[in-house]
Amino acid sequence: MTNELKHTTDFLRELRSNGRYAFTVEDIRSETRKPIKNIRKDIDRLREKGKIQNIRRGFYTTIPEEYIKMGGIPVEFYIDDLLQYLSRPYYVGLYSAAMFHGAAHQQPQEFFVVTGSPKTRKIVNKNVVINFSEKKHFPGAGIETRKTDTGYFKISGKELTFLDLIYYENSIGGFNRIATILSELTEDIGLARMKKTLGNNFPAAVFQRAGYIAEHFLQKEKLANLFEEKLSTLKFQTALLKASGQRSGKKNDRWNLIINAKIEADI
Repeated sequence: MTNELKHTTDFLRELRSNGRYAFTVEDIRSETRKPIKNIRKDIDRLREKGKIQNIRRGFYTTIPEEYIKMGGIPVEFYIDDLLQYLSRPYYVGLYSAAMFHGAAHQQPQEFFVVTGSPKTRKIVNKNVVINFSEKKHFPGAGIETRKTDTGYFKISGKELTFLDLIYYENSIGGFNRIATILSELTEDIGLARMKKTLGNNFPAAVFQRAGYIAEHFLQKEKLANLFEEKLSTLKFQTALLKASGQRSGKKNDRWNLIINAKIEADI
């Protein structure tokens, strides 16, 4: 935006003409030079009319006519802007990534995002819930860029999504909830891409569990061999298949796992 605007509504009109939906209070202030108290009054009035939505303190999106019945625009339209605003590395992950990859049976009720440290607070608004998972060692491989109507957003590829679902399984519903998604993700997982993705910093137990699942649940021996090859470069101890389960069950020697849970697809 170049010419100084007089009104908040002028700013929003120009925002949309430039193909954007997201904005901050500071954006309006720098473009209109209006006093901050007047901007806040404008924002409150537009929120009451359902013209804009507050996502996080200081960060808003417009709601065009075609999205008013939905109560807001799709999260992928503004997630990149939001995480830039929060100064966090990120990618759309877990169930949301699986949905974009065609491996989820229904749209998740929450939008799942993986970010770097420190942990980002969950966003719960009237029409949107954004669930943030933290990674202290942020991945350097396996993240893709996907185009939207408003720009781009970052998303875990199928290979990183597969590993993340196993890594976070306890906090996202357990193996039976993710089993079918893991199966569908592996239908066209690239072994070369997976090999690169294995360079990310995961606990060895994630590769142990992934190898067992690939061999015994998915019957993907070539994929299982990749995990075995990765483990041959690591020092690892006996682990539990289900990390939060009891330490009882038959020992699987290949993966050095105690099989303390039965994995069944929850369809």
